[in-house]
Amino acid sequence: MATHYLVTGGLGLIGSELVNAISDPTIVISRSKKSINRLKRNDVTIVYKDIIDIFSDDLSGIDIIYHLASTVDNYNVLTDPYVDVETNIRGTIHLLECCKPLQKKPKVIFTSTFFVYGNQYEKQNNPINESSPTDPLALYPATKLCAENAIKLYGKLYDIPYLICRLTNVYSENESYTNKKKGALNYLIMRAVKGETIPLYDGGNFFRDYIHVNDVVSALRFLESRAENDVFLIGFGTPVLFKDIVDYVLKLTGNKSTIENIEPSPFHKIVGIRSFIADTKKIESLGWHASIDYKMGIQRIVGEYTRNS
Repeated sequence: MATHYLVTGGLGLIGSELVNAISDPTIVISRSKKSINRLKRNDVTIVYKDIIDIFSDDLSGIDIIYHLASTVDNYNVLTDPYVDVETNIRGTIHLLECCKPLQKKPKVIFTSTFFVYGNQYEKQNNPINESSPTDPLALYPATKLCAENAIKLYGKLYDIPYLICRLTNVYSENESYTNKKKGALNYLIMRAVKGETIPLYDGGNFFRDYIHVNDVVSALRFLESRAENDVFLIGFGTPVLFKDIVDYVLKLTGNKSTIENIEPSPFHKIVGIRSFIADTKKIESLGWHASIDYKMGIQRIVGEYTRNS
């Protein structure tokens, strides 16, 4: 018997890769047709509407909801802070309200972010796991954490099964290189491909956990049938000094670029995470392991950008 899926934000970077990996009947909720070319399936039902405008009838017969519709960076607070609140909190609660009256409750799988931890790694100097304290530094992760708590509450009150998956830095060759706020790594890689100067905060002397979008999708699909009413931190699981990432990019692109060390802006100093090291033992203990290390991922991006530049 087929499993029926609904994916909010299904034309985004993660959402589209996820939809492409699903073979069962799938409905995509998207506010616009932007990035429609990311979908490789032609048997998907696409509904163009805001998540706030869906009804319980839209969810009838759905077994799994992947809730990926979200804002994606910390900067909305500078222009329109209510965007994060409307999308991440109100949108999530509306989705849960639509699930509430259904006789058969779909399982809600929510993608959250490692930003909910803030600078906990700096404070405790130990890898971060699911039990580490949360301390979001900006409105974006604060609203994502609020959405997590709403999902947990509705799970207890109305028996809506859920999974919360906190993702580390997700990257891909299909990410845009023009958006420095969301795809900073891709932006820097394209500058290296073009031989332009690489601006780098603090000389790149901080740790990150980059996970390729294919591994994210693999982890989500793995957990889908193996866990319920739980929280997982999903990352590659091996810390990498950002400077080493940039050095590898420069090596692949022929060392045409020079590095310019720059001081983080006052805003970035307030909302930015310095170093992050993920402890991914929880998901790995179930049998899942990431397979695309940062060198393999960067090779894909450099290859893609070199062919198209």
